[in-house]
Amino acid sequence: MSMGLMVAAMKLRVGNPLRKLVLIKLADNASDMGECWPSYQHIADQCEISKRSVMNHISALCDSGLLRKETRKGGPKGNSSNVYFLTLDGGAPPTPGVVQEIHQGSAADTPPSESAAPGGSAGAAPRTCHSPESVIEPVIEPIAPQAAAKAATGQVVAFAPQQPRCEIPADMPGPKDQSCKTFKAWANYAMAYRKRYNAWPVWNAKVAGQVGQLIDRLGTDVAHHVAAYFLTIDDSRLINGCHGIGDLLAKAEAYHTQWATNRRMNSTTAQQIERKQANLNAGMEAAQRIMQRAGGQPNEFL
Repeated sequence: MSMGLMVAAMKLRVGNPLRKLVLIKLADNASDMGECWPSYQHIADQCEISKRSVMNHISALCDSGLLRKETRKGGPKGNSSNVYFLTLDGGAPPTPGVVQEIHQGSAADTPPSESAAPGGSAGAAPRTCHSPESVIEPVIEPIAPQAAAKAATGQVVAFAPQQPRCEIPADMPGPKDQSCKTFKAWANYAMAYRKRYNAWPVWNAKVAGQVGQLIDRLGTDVAHHVAAYFLTIDDSRLINGCHGIGDLLAKAEAYHTQWATNRRMNSTTAQQIERKQANLNAGMEAAQRIMQRAGGQPNEFL
């Protein structure tokens, strides 16, 4: 939660009370740098409005310049999710009642019973939450969406190098050249590390090699996300080792899956799943024995 963004969202006039509620919910999930990625369904459940209404309000907030939405790919089944960046200090106030459809949910993402309402008003909303609370992480500033849109239409665009979304402290160890292969992943890991432990992680030749291996295994597009996400995991083994980069590298693909699905797995959760499966297997075996006995009864009376 970012209290600064929450206060800023409360002070803004967006022309629609439900749209403001969606904005406040995004601020509630956002990091101090304004980044979050709650699902449409999670926002709908928390705000008690329909998913379609959430999509309309997010479109209006993007159109007004208060929000920027990007699509994040890389789920285990090729699924994608949205990442939001709150830009509450930029853009003109939105025009009340005007919604420009700048992104559409897929047919699978939008239930057929939900339809857009004029002015983004709320429809019937489900009351059961199926989405966990979103996770926040620091990231490097991606290419501006306006430039990406121009590139998609075939226009020639001069892309600037990606810039940090927050100022990188001068005393941060490690590479300072932003064109360095390991800079992006290391900066996210190091900043998240300092936020958690109030100290910088150690940078040396071994760590440099490990960060390079992490990027090779996960790819440059997601390695920095997973590196920052790793520091948010509350697992006793990881905490005991102060979230060392070696622990991240040891199970890099598993942490990528947890980041992509927003489902954390630790020893306690794994044991619970194992017990559940054992109980299910025992129940199935008992049912099979009962069925076998029931099938053998006629022969017992011959």
